[in-house]
Amino acid sequence: MQNQVAQLYNPLLGYVRKRVRNQEDAEDLTQDVFLKMSRSNSNGIDDLKSWVYRIAKNTITDYYRKKRLQTDIIEGDVLLDYEEDDNVSIELSTCVSMFIEQLPEEYKDLLVLSELKEMSQKEIAQQLNMNYVTVRSKVQRGRKKLRELFESCCIVEQGGKGSILGYQTKKGCGDKSTCT
Repeated sequence: MQNQVAQLYNPLLGYVRKRVRNQEDAEDLTQDVFLKMSRSNSNGIDDLKSWVYRIAKNTITDYYRKKRLQTDIIEGDVLLDYEEDDNVSIELSTCVSMFIEQLPEEYKDLLVLSELKEMSQKEIAQQLNMNYVTVRSKVQRGRKKLRELFESCCIVEQGGKGSILGYQTKKGCGDKSTCT
């Protein structure tokens, strides 16, 4: 079995690399897959290769979920991609807290916790003694309202995969936004 696993490393790395833009992250994720394999019980696994690729797929999904928590401040197509060290994205991300302050209280508090303090929605539900489903739906509605506020003041030019190429503040938004 060790021989089979060793033979899977390069193809698995290629699989992960096609799905993750950064070579170092792809290597780390591939190592994570092998770590997860070593910690789990492979007895009764009929098809080792498909089992390993299922672990890889789940690991990649977790990677992007974590990234989204860190960078997807506005739900939808606008992704603030810090990996590319894009100054425009960083500038826009500093505006988010100002826009959050304009939201109704029921959304503002939840978005501050989830987006700015990067707490999970489950943690928020526990901390505020709220139902998780309620927190999740209010965070989603709050993100939608936040996006509407953001789009009412800014025109964002996007490239492929949601990267932000530039932005422009709309007329009449002057004092409402510090994004200029």
